[in-house]
Amino acid sequence: MNKNFFTLLMVACLFISSLSYGQEDKRIKIEIALKDGNKTTKAVLRSATFSFTKSTVSGTESEVKNNYYFSLDFEKQDIALLAVLMKNKAGVDGQITMTDTFGKLPTRKFDFTKGRVDSLSDQLTADYTSAYISLLCDSLIIDGVKIE
Repeated sequence: MNKNFFTLLMVACLFISSLSYGQEDKRIKIEIALKDGNKTTKAVLRSATFSFTKSTVSGTESEVKNNYYFSLDFEKQDIALLAVLMKNKAGVDGQITMTDTFGKLPTRKFDFTKGRVDSLSDQLTADYTSAYISLLCDSLIIDGVKIE
């Protein structure tokens, strides 16, 4: 009797844990918004990476150029967002926002100007898709702090 009860209890626990595992929500939401005239196009990101470099222009140390890059990772290519980026060759202004859906971490905001595509990659397989876009920007403000 104890063996049957233990087996039944174990099966019930495994069943319930497998149900709750499949329903786990993502805690962090990352979204990009691009301004196209008076219209805003938004897309959800899997991840975003920012990098900043300073380089000298024409070998003179007196002239320094700031380079702002975003590497954007999408679960799938967002065609509306891609169309905005391709249409605006001079670049688009936008914002990347990271929000904790549980409300425990502060919201992060990355405002950029004149973002334009530096590189683009799209991976398609039978059971997985992924898209990467690298943006080169003219300026960046992280949570109200201008990066220079």
